Amino acid sequence: MIDLHIHSTYSDGSYSVVELLKEAEKKKIEIISITDHDNVGAYEELRNLDVKRYFSGKIIPGCEFKCVFTKYGLPIEILGYGFDVSAIEEFLKYNSSINKQERYLKHLKEVGSKIGLIFDKNIKINPNRNEYASAIFEKELNKHIENKEILLANNIKIETNFYRDAQSNKNSIFYIDESKDYVEPNIIIDLIHKSGGKVFLAHPYIYHIDNILNVIEDFINNYNIDGLECNYSLFSKEQTNNLTKLCEKYNLYTSGGTDFHGTNKPDIELGIGQGNLNIEKKVIENWITKVDNIIK
Repeated sequence: MIDLHIHSTYSDGSYSVVELLKEAEKKKIEIISITDHDNVGAYEELRNLDVKRYFSGKIIPGCEFKCVFTKYGLPIEILGYGFDVSAIEEFLKYNSSINKQERYLKHLKEVGSKIGLIFDKNIKINPNRNEYASAIFEKELNKHIENKEILLANNIKIETNFYRDAQSNKNSIFYIDESKDYVEPNIIIDLIHKSGGKVFLAHPYIYHIDNILNVIEDFINNYNIDGLECNYSLFSKEQTNNLTKLCEKYNLYTSGGTDFHGTNKPDIELGIGQGNLNIEKKVIENWITKVDNIIK
């Protein structure tokens, strides 16, 4: 079993690096990748850690990068794997997203106050973590059951992903146009490739846009990616099959992961997602052998 989409406390996950390693060992996962949002701090920590004390499997350096598919004005995520961490570190330090997220959180608070949501007005972005404003705001809203009715009245379900359903949804009162705040995919793709890594479009079915399969195919034709994240906690078998067929059509690699966030997404478990993901190693066998920067 593998899990190549995991978040730690270096972004918006609740598990520390050591806790993740212990949990992966407990679940008997063979290969993992910690893919924090625009952050590779986990790998700085791993440099000074006796990994085998906690985890007997392999770790592929990874990161989930935010960018914008400009043609559609669509915020998307790209997963990079197997890159030289030092090169990625320099880029991320220069392109810190803290100021952006502070602006976003201010907007979410203002809209939330206007519609009567209950939340701590003092919540803020932690400058030591690459946190998303939407995740902080969503976590706070979930503390107050009264918010559910208010959000439903504004066509937002509190149980679903606040970022996808509210902040990045053009039909939502919380919508924020992020197109000017994030780079084009080519910049991230070139960075990963020059650093010796592979590039995958993250969770393609998650994005709120009409005719999503056509958009995915358009993305494949416009950008030099290596593969798609075909196996994912929220995907149906049909969706996974559709993405796998696209990979076959365009000679792309496949990958997959749970998008584990610990207690911040309590319905998703490491390795098995919502209970039955269990991604087999064969999903990545045709590209894992071409990756040099693996922590063994």
